[in-house]
Amino acid sequence: MISLTNNNSASSSPGDKETTTSAESEVSSATLDVEAITQQANMTIVIHPGSSHLRIGRASDPQPVMIPHVIAWRHKNPETQTAKRMKLIREDNKPDLKDLRKIEDMFFFTGCLESTADEVRKENSKKKPEKLQEGCGWTWTDTSLAPKFLIGDDALYIDEEDCYDLFWPIVNGQLNLKSKSITAVLADLQCLWTKAIENFLRIPVKDIGKYRCILVIPDIYNREHIKNLVNLLLDQMQFSAIIIHQESVCATYGCGVANACVVDVGHQKTAVCCVEDGFSHFNTRLCMDIGGCDITGVFAWILMQNNFPYKECNVENRMDFLLLEELKETFCHLDVDRIGPEPQEFSLRRPGQMSLLYPFTLGDEAMQAPISLFFPKLYGKQCQSLCIHFPTKNMGASDDPFDETYLASTRTKQEEAWAVKKEKAAAARIEEKIESNDRDEISMMTHKEKLGRKFSIPKEFIGLDDAIVWSIENSPDSYENELKSKMYSCILVVGGGLANFDGVEDYLRKRIEEKIPKSSKSLVGHVKVVTKPKGQDSSIISWKGGTVLSSLDNAQELWIKRNLWMEHGLRLLRENCAFIW
Repeated sequence: MISLTNNNSASSSPGDKETTTSAESEVSSATLDVEAITQQANMTIVIHPGSSHLRIGRASDPQPVMIPHVIAWRHKNPETQTAKRMKLIREDNKPDLKDLRKIEDMFFFTGCLESTADEVRKENSKKKPEKLQEGCGWTWTDTSLAPKFLIGDDALYIDEEDCYDLFWPIVNGQLNLKSKSITAVLADLQCLWTKAIENFLRIPVKDIGKYRCILVIPDIYNREHIKNLVNLLLDQMQFSAIIIHQESVCATYGCGVANACVVDVGHQKTAVCCVEDGFSHFNTRLCMDIGGCDITGVFAWILMQNNFPYKECNVENRMDFLLLEELKETFCHLDVDRIGPEPQEFSLRRPGQMSLLYPFTLGDEAMQAPISLFFPKLYGKQCQSLCIHFPTKNMGASDDPFDETYLASTRTKQEEAWAVKKEKAAAARIEEKIESNDRDEISMMTHKEKLGRKFSIPKEFIGLDDAIVWSIENSPDSYENELKSKMYSCILVVGGGLANFDGVEDYLRKRIEEKIPKSSKSLVGHVKVVTKPKGQDSSIISWKGGTVLSSLDNAQELWIKRNLWMEHGLRLLRENCAFIW
C-alpha cells in the first residue's frame, strides 16, 4: 500500500500540482475576502436619523436598533422650573370634515357607499369601559438618580410632571431649529447618538474612533446642516471615516432594485424621487411636510366626532397620542373591500391607574385617515402652513472656493458651446410642442424646461398620487421614454407612515393609473407598487441599504477620512459624494 501511494504521487504531472495549488489559493483568497468583508461590516456603524425614530446598528446586524429619536434634559433648577409639554401633534391639526364629505371619489374604484356615521355614533354612545384585573404592565421611567439627560424610550416615558423637558432634534426630516440654535441641536445629537452607541451597540465611547460610519440623509438636504453633521461625526464623535448617501438610493440598495420611483412616507415628511442605477435624479425630487403623524391627527379627530368612548382622550397629551398612533397602525387600512362598521376594542393602561378595556365601533375613519394623504384639503387650516420643498442649486461656500460656480465661470470655450447647444435643444422642444397644439401639456410647462424640468413646480400642496406622477414625468428623456416606463413599473413605498396599511398597493396603483398624463399613457405598460420588498419591514429599507453600501467594492473611494476632513473640509463632500453635492 505504501508503495502504491508513492508511485501515484510520483506519477503526478507538474501541471496537476500547479492546478491544485491554484485552486487552493483561490479558496484561501475567497475565505480571506469574506473574513475581510465581515470584519469591515463589524467595524462600520450605519446611522439613519428620522423625525420619529433613530435607526442605528452595525453593518453586520440583520436589523437596526430602533429607538424614539428624542432626548430629555433635566431642569437646572427642578424646584422652580415647570416641565414644558412638548406636543407630538402639529398645531391646527383639525381637519375640514366638510371637504371630506364633498369628495366623491374618496372610496376610489368601489361601488360601496359610505357607512352611516350616525349609526357609528349611536353604537359608540352605548359603549362603556370594563375594568381589567391585571395591572398596567409598565411604569414611568425611574429618575430617582437624577440623570442629566435620557434618550429613547426612557425619555419618551418620563412622567409629564417630572422635571425634564423633551426635545426632538429632527423635524420634517431636517434639524429642528425652531427653539434652539444649530450648535445646541448638534450637541443634543452628539449626546443622543453617543449614548445609543454605548447602550445598544455596547461600544465604549473611547472605542468609537476605531469605527467607520455611514450616515443616511434625505434626498433634499440643507448643505450647511450636512456639513455640520459630518463635522460632528468626524471631529466631535471621532469616527475614523464616513460615507453619506441619500435615503432613496439606499432604499434601492436595501431591496435590490436598480431603478425605482422611491416614495418615502415617514412620520412628518413625504419624499418622492426617481432613482436610476444608484443615482437620484435632481429634477424629480420633492418633499412635503406631511406624514404619519398627520394621518394620526385626522384619525383622532374623526374618532372624536363619532363618539369615541374614551372621552378624555386628548391628542395633545403625549400618552394619548401614542395610544392613537397604536390604534392607527392596528386598525387603519386602504382596503376598499372593508367598508362598513366593525366592532373593535383596545386597552387603556397608565402607571398607577386601573387598566380599562374599551369596546368601540369603527366606521369609515379607518380608511378616511390614510386617504388624507391624497386629498390635502382635508387638513383644513393646517394645509395652509404645509410646505413643499424642491432641491436648490449649490450657491457655493466660503470654505470651498473651487465649487461648481467657480468651474462654470472658468469652463473652456468648447464646454461653453455644449451648454449653449443644450439650452437651444430645450427651447426647440418647447416650440415643437407648441406647434403640435398639445395644450394640456403646454399649460403645465414653463421656462424651467431649460433646466431639465418638464412640469412646473406646484404652487400649492398636492396629493401623494399627484406628487408621484409629477416626479416620474420630470425624469430625464431617454430612448422611447424607457426610463419613465421603468419608474411607473416600480414605485417603491418605504418608511413607516403608509406602507404598512393593508390595501395600499392596489389603492395607490389605481390612483396613479388615473393620473398619468395622456401623452404618457401609450408609453406606460404596467404600473406596479411595492411596499414590502422581499418581506422586509419597509421602515428599515434605507438603513439596510446603508449596510449594503458598506460592503460594495466601488464604495471604497467614497470614504471621507477624519484626517483629510480636518485638512480639506467641505471640499471632500463635493469630491467624494456619490451624488452631485
